[in-house]
Amino acid sequence: VMYLGRIVEEGPAASVVRNPQHPYTKALLSVVPRRDPRDRQQPQILKGETPDAVFIPSGCRFHPRCPIAEEHCAVEDPALARPASAEAGHRAACLLLPTADVTAS
Repeated sequence: VMYLGRIVEEGPAASVVRNPQHPYTKALLSVVPRRDPRDRQQPQILKGETPDAVFIPSGCRFHPRCPIAEEHCAVEDPALARPASAEAGHRAACLLLPTADVTAS
């Protein structure tokens, strides 16, 4: 999943769709129609306009529209890392996600 030319979430497609981690991925998937019309999900409508791709925001590119952004999101650009609640090979770029401890044996 890309936002303003940067990968914000990657992994096996089934894992990303079944267990989205990044707030942008969650917003995208919230508006995908379901097979069963009775299976409804509240769409997450993002606030604000998509930034101009020529003038990329500092820090996390998604922070101006992110529903969970904090002050440090405007300063620090998050690296892709495996969230604690995701399977191996699934990575997301979000400062607010607890990451899996890859150094533990």
